[in-house]
Amino acid sequence: MFPGLLLQAVMICFIAMYLFHNGTRAFLAKVGTVREEMGYGFAVVSYIFSGIVLPETMRVVFFQKGKPKLHNLWRIASLAPLWAMLGVSVDYFYRFQGACFGFGNTWDIVFMKVLVDQLIFSPFIVNPVVVAYLALQKEGFRPAALATIFSWNFINEKMIPTQIAVWCVWLPGVSLVYSMPPLLQLPVAVLIQCFWVLILTTINESGSQD
Repeated sequence: MFPGLLLQAVMICFIAMYLFHNGTRAFLAKVGTVREEMGYGFAVVSYIFSGIVLPETMRVVFFQKGKPKLHNLWRIASLAPLWAMLGVSVDYFYRFQGACFGFGNTWDIVFMKVLVDQLIFSPFIVNPVVVAYLALQKEGFRPAALATIFSWNFINEKMIPTQIAVWCVWLPGVSLVYSMPPLLQLPVAVLIQCFWVLILTTINESGSQD
């Protein structure tokens, strides 16, 4: 619960800075311009960086005493396709939502986008793909691991708890995302993801030894 509360506190600070700090708005406007110019390439690069390069760098610096190892390179190489695919999927989904419900940020538009995001896109598309891919990657993509991810135990022990954690963090997160102008939605989602990944990395690595 604490990581979720911490991330929500960060989001509140972010909203305040966006509303009242000209420098923050100017910076995000520049990021939005870069996203428009790069297209889906921005989604690929930003999601790979925030999803795997950033946490692996954190592991090396804080938990491996600055000494990179081969398994760090393996994790980056093996997880980069997942995050690239996820970045493109999320970018496309945000554009699709805008085409369906409009590109404004009135409460009814934001409500419908959050509803579809958190009740359809997240639990039936993103979460199953991400959790299954991570499980396969952990097992070295061995064919025998496929039987595990299609079992009820896997759904009950992995997918459902992960989805509950996702709702705790990303329900307020996507509410903030959809409240932003269209060009800023993906950059804001990436910023939230950066904080979330850093928190998860700290929790998962603080009790382990590499």
